[in-house]
Amino acid sequence: MEDRRNHYLKLLKNSPRMERAARKLDIPEQDAAAAVLGYVIAPALGCFVQWLLGEAAAAKKKRLYFLARDGYLMYRAALVFSSRFALPADCRYLSCSRYSLRLPLFHLDHNLALDFVCRSGIGVTMKKILSRAGLCETERREVMEELAVPYGEEEAVAHAELAQIRRKLSQCGKFLHYMDTHSQKALPGLAGYLAQEGLLEEAADAIVDSGWVGSMQMTLGTMLTRLGRAKKLEGYYWGLYEVPSEAEREAYRCFYFAPEGGLWEKVHFNNCLFEAVVTAPHGMTLGYRKEEGIYLPCYGEIPARKKEFLSKTEDYLLRYLKFLADEPDGWKADPAEKVTVSRLLSQFMCSPSPEEAEVFGNLPFSDDVLEGEEQPIAAYLTEDELAAGHVLQKLFSRFGLREPARESAWYEGSAVLYGGKRTRRHLRQYALYQYLRFRRKRG
Repeated sequence: MEDRRNHYLKLLKNSPRMERAARKLDIPEQDAAAAVLGYVIAPALGCFVQWLLGEAAAAKKKRLYFLARDGYLMYRAALVFSSRFALPADCRYLSCSRYSLRLPLFHLDHNLALDFVCRSGIGVTMKKILSRAGLCETERREVMEELAVPYGEEEAVAHAELAQIRRKLSQCGKFLHYMDTHSQKALPGLAGYLAQEGLLEEAADAIVDSGWVGSMQMTLGTMLTRLGRAKKLEGYYWGLYEVPSEAEREAYRCFYFAPEGGLWEKVHFNNCLFEAVVTAPHGMTLGYRKEEGIYLPCYGEIPARKKEFLSKTEDYLLRYLKFLADEPDGWKADPAEKVTVSRLLSQFMCSPSPEEAEVFGNLPFSDDVLEGEEQPIAAYLTEDELAAGHVLQKLFSRFGLREPARESAWYEGSAVLYGGKRTRRHLRQYALYQYLRFRRKRG
């Protein structure tokens, strides 16, 4: 553990003000989680928010909306800098989710709805698919009887079967009726909340989020256009692997990697792990309710253990940022520090120590649009499944074969925990797979 701490501090020496701020945290020697939070996650988020505030100032943005939940710690970080340096940007936290934004649109566009509910993912089941459309348990049971699919509600659905399920759902009157009913019911709450938060005003604004494919910006922009907003929605992101094909590329600004480049950063980064750590201490936004004339978000539940962990994350981040803000020009970005951040993240995410893999690998995670049925982010994998995770797992999914069924959201963590003597080999081969994957996407 001591060697790991010293390694992070050695990397931080390349960015003196980051190192000074991190050393002031006085992190316990045997606390693997604290070392990562203080020496890796806090410097990374601090660097991002410095970049963000500089970009927003240059673009004369007066209002920044940080999207729940990935934007929560970014929002808290921005408040530290804006308060300390009296920055002009009005930072706001916008409670929303892919589910809360898209469900109200489903009755207006069935093709959009079916694409969303039949999306692929880890451990997709019919229960997940129907729940994405807002259906309750009784409604799901009725639809399953009408669909007459050859597997149960809890049984895993192969990627190749999703197109057939989409076709069946598009012809299922009962499913469409229930989906439209829930969609129509959800629309007024979302419309009222967005108007209340000022997104229909003429202020020069932008959203802030972790990123990945830019779909939230597209969906939110579509809803705002329907509500009467004339100007296009712009966004700032940690990173984007791609943007929607119909999007205006210049409206999406990236910090860590962009669709057109950042090959090394993409290979040595795990967006699922990022989401599991950089998130809010509250559940996802399920919808909105109106109380005494005010629209309030409805949050889902969050396990007490995870909430405690996220509170610890927030504590280390805020203390680090206050130390960083005491540095000269503490809110201003230094491009050289991004290199330090990339080395820190690569070490933690792609080559974790056994202690780090144990602590962070047990964080609950689901890549689905709804919460529930979360699994440890570094799932248990057998030797065969670890080997399949390099390439074969993807081929099994693509061609509709059912086995091996298990995947890990943080493969590297699983390899360290369960790879035994072949751990290094698994890590090397997975990195090669990632390189080839992203190189092919880049063309």
